[in-house]
Amino acid sequence: MIKTFTKYFEELLGNQETANQQTLTLELASAILMLEIAIADGYFHDHEKDMMTQLLKSEFDLVDDNMDELIAIAQQELKETISLHEFTRLLTDTLNMEQRVKIVENLWRVAFADNELDKYEEYHIRKISDLLYISHTDYIKAKHIASNEV
Repeated sequence: MIKTFTKYFEELLGNQETANQQTLTLELASAILMLEIAIADGYFHDHEKDMMTQLLKSEFDLVDDNMDELIAIAQQELKETISLHEFTRLLTDTLNMEQRVKIVENLWRVAFADNELDKYEEYHIRKISDLLYISHTDYIKAKHIASNEV
């Protein structure tokens, strides 16, 4: 599944080093988790898409031209996936705790983007936090940080 996004960027940017390819898969995994939160309430609002775009661009130095394609690939991958484990596993294996907490903060930012926190969004963030081995304290801190930005 992640190979689709990696292949897309390899074709777009030419041959890349293994480290760069790893970053690209991190982008897709992050986009998929954000999308999971964005659609948890049954709707994918423009505010949520805009927040996803902004966060992904700032975290991974992406350009606007790639964002629609990244989100489209994330949507397709999310439709086909049974579990988020492969995506959270990649992030857990690759990122340190501080970086994983930052991902949870970003998930909260997506949840708050439409100015409504749905119980399903909160549930999914809790589930993803557990899969990322985030402590309850860091989960709550991330929520407060993101909610103070609204």
